[in-house]
Amino acid sequence: MKSIIVENLKPEFAPVAVVWSDTIPTNTFQFKKDKFGCVLYLFAHASTQGKVAGGSRETVLCTGGRAALGFGSGFDASEEMLETHAALFSKGLKSAQDRTAYQKRIDSVPKSWKDMFEYGERRHCSLDLAKKWILHELPRYDIKQKYVLFKPLNETSNDENIRAIIFPVNPLELSGLVTLAGSVMKGTDPVRVPQGTDCSGISAFAYAEAESDAPRAVMGMMGTDGREVMRKRFRDDIITLTLPIPLFLQMEKEAEDCIFHVPAWKNLVG
Repeated sequence: MKSIIVENLKPEFAPVAVVWSDTIPTNTFQFKKDKFGCVLYLFAHASTQGKVAGGSRETVLCTGGRAALGFGSGFDASEEMLETHAALFSKGLKSAQDRTAYQKRIDSVPKSWKDMFEYGERRHCSLDLAKKWILHELPRYDIKQKYVLFKPLNETSNDENIRAIIFPVNPLELSGLVTLAGSVMKGTDPVRVPQGTDCSGISAFAYAEAESDAPRAVMGMMGTDGREVMRKRFRDDIITLTLPIPLFLQMEKEAEDCIFHVPAWKNLVG
């Protein structure tokens, strides 16, 4: 897909389309069916390597990753699962109601995860708030399509089921995109910065925004997981701004005569 936004913004890193699909291209990067992998790596692979990456219910083993992509939510599949994930999203062992059971969970996870499980992700200050987020505030999807693909935007076509466009951006690029988004929207709040998993910030939250009357952009990579991925594959000053497809199309119409064309912007970008 040819993008007027991209032509004018000239971003350093390639934007990535999130596509729902029943087929998957040959040579798509996927995780092996018995190997854990983070959804964030799929997005990063598409942007930095210029190649399609994707996942399915069989290849995405992470409960959070499946929920983010739209393959159902297992966070509350049982009371035990709900308790475990609520503790993980809050203060870990300190938040757990059954500390003995939670400690056994810590002991069973890979070594690289032990600190995360013990201390928690601190996305919520209490177990109760974490439970409410899981039960009532997490966008929930169980899509009929078999795959969710991360495709470099320039490799997509208009007839694909594109749900969102992820822009990895530096502060200057972010300012331009936010200004452009705000210019086609009513009100003064064109960006949503949701509290939740980083993988949801580039997928499920954008899906939800696409269904609203006034879709907003979604700022992401605010958590430690997201920042680690950005540090290793991009840079510390790079975050994501994900545009739900209805908002992206509005911005595309305006991109020929927007902030990118005024002298002040051209002076900034040199």
